[in-house]
Amino acid sequence: MTPKQEDLQKALQEINKSIKEFKDELKNVKDELKKEQQDLRKDVQQAMAKIENLTEETGKLKEKDKIQDQKIKYLESASMMVELKNTEKFLRFRGIPEQEEEKIQEVMINQLITYLGVDDLDMESKTDLIYTVNSPIATKQKLPSDVVVQFVTKKMRDMVLFKSYNKDFEIDNKIIILKEIPRKILRKRKKYKELVEFLGNDTRFRWEYPEGLSFSYNGKRVKILSVRQMEQFLQENKTY
Repeated sequence: MTPKQEDLQKALQEINKSIKEFKDELKNVKDELKKEQQDLRKDVQQAMAKIENLTEETGKLKEKDKIQDQKIKYLESASMMVELKNTEKFLRFRGIPEQEEEKIQEVMINQLITYLGVDDLDMESKTDLIYTVNSPIATKQKLPSDVVVQFVTKKMRDMVLFKSYNKDFEIDNKIIILKEIPRKILRKRKKYKELVEFLGNDTRFRWEYPEGLSFSYNGKRVKILSVRQMEQFLQENKTY
């Protein structure tokens, strides 16, 4: 072999060596990339699993919050019904002429005796408390303080209330007789003001407890028990 051939052979050997080293290096890079891809895929899977768990946990928390909200609403409704039960023997008289506090009981009992046509002892035994209270509405209308009467029984309260539907209670002027309604219920009723105004004076309605109202509309009996139901009813029936 000539020196030139030997040099050529050495050069080929170097080239082959370089090619082998390049192939080995390329294989290592491929292996590293494959491993990185596997690790990345694993990380993505773990991340997705965490997201699913978080979504599930969020759903559970939302469900718990929903249940909690329902419990709170139930307790609020129960509380209002208890308050309403406690006031079912009360009536509020608006427009009673100003009296001295010590005389208001005597005046009211005498007026109730005349109004109902019962004897003195019977009326006195059927009332528990009689007292005056300040009322923003009475003040706004420049009327005297309201007078609240607590009867011994709901039956006696209803007797006075039902009679007022057919016969005015008067002391100098007509006296307005109102059921005593807890403030929480009155605040809820304010939310239905738009519906009450829509119904106007021509449509009679009845307040539902703890909230809402029922009435007849276009020949059908309608019961609205939430603000959402009210908004839907108005949307369907109100012409703007």
